[in-house]
Amino acid sequence: MSSSSKRHVPLDPDGTWRATWLVVVVEAPTGVLYEQQCAGTGCDARAIEGYLVPLGGLKVDASAGFIEPDELTSVFHDGSACAWGMCGDRLPHDRLGRLRQLIRSVPYWHRRGDGEEVPSPLELDERRLGELAEAWVPVITPDGPGVLMWHNCD
Repeated sequence: MSSSSKRHVPLDPDGTWRATWLVVVVEAPTGVLYEQQCAGTGCDARAIEGYLVPLGGLKVDASAGFIEPDELTSVFHDGSACAWGMCGDRLPHDRLGRLRQLIRSVPYWHRRGDGEEVPSPLELDERRLGELAEAWVPVITPDGPGVLMWHNCD
């Protein structure tokens, strides 16, 4: 299926979706491309084919509180400046470690083979670090590779 015959779905196209949101798009041949502005002030436009899974609520460890996308954004910022928006695999080691930790705290609910619904943490997809940008983080879910997205700072 060519890109022109696929359904394009922009996420927050006018920037007014200000409520806290966090999603992962799991790669799959669905015919639907989810489009996202990412990379902080670099304003990169990207798309991924798959299905969208809304995330939210408590972290994997409920005592750790709620998922706050601002925590993810802070990895790419120095103060209020978006210093690492289009970092790819050049994100400094300490920031990459923090990102790994934050991503592992995000529960991805899925149904196991026995039918029970359980949360499992996401994992940073180390093989795809070249794609890394603010609000566009390659991850591995229990259902396969995907991209973790939230509101871009710009």
